[in-house]
Amino acid sequence: MEEKIKRAKELIESAITTYDNVAVACSFGKDSMVTLHLAREVDPEIEVFAVMTVYKPRVTYLYLRLMNSKWNLNTTVYIVADHIPEALRDDALNVVLLPVEEFASRSLQIKAQTGKEIYEADPDECCRLLKVDPTKLAVSKLDAWICGLRNTEGRTRKDYREIESKGGLVKINPILTFTEAEIWRYISTRGIDPHPWYGLGYRSLGCETCSHIGGELERDGRWINTSKCGGECGIHTQILK
Repeated sequence: MEEKIKRAKELIESAITTYDNVAVACSFGKDSMVTLHLAREVDPEIEVFAVMTVYKPRVTYLYLRLMNSKWNLNTTVYIVADHIPEALRDDALNVVLLPVEEFASRSLQIKAQTGKEIYEADPDECCRLLKVDPTKLAVSKLDAWICGLRNTEGRTRKDYREIESKGGLVKINPILTFTEAEIWRYISTRGIDPHPWYGLGYRSLGCETCSHIGGELERDGRWINTSKCGGECGIHTQILK
């Protein structure tokens, strides 16, 4: 595992020295926290951003606030909402509210057509509006971003590479070869507080409406009973710039 840690830091350091504008994308899940910890060991002042949604569990907001304060992250949070959720209100956070009109309109339209909420009837559209489009804004001024992707998380992540380039944006995946066991070993040996939901049996965390316990692979609990089961929100599959 020490060789993997060394390699991860080399990738992060190379990105920081090569590109002018680099940031860490953090979901505040276990893999993101390991990636962020590694990045801050290379550069304690590295920029951090998070894309949250109105469907995230309240405990994720509270955990984000806790770790932002504990690690002095100065996180920028992007969220499609007309007001800052109470659990996200913190002067130490820079919360960017994004327009809700398109999401509200599409949600009503889909509900009228199907009788279901947007995340049930059209999870791809829900993710586009709440996650992909906000991420495009978050990375719009970046040359490169650092992510916590791992090859063994799920069936859709087997072919990712450590360094990827799409549409003028470079993505660095420094913990790509880490196993789930190695992630937890890193967390325990570095004294990192994990998100409370892992203690309930969750292995992959997203929105409360679309995250479940269970599955052979970590991401098998995501989007159960939809066309996206175990898949991707689109952030890592679409061109963002």
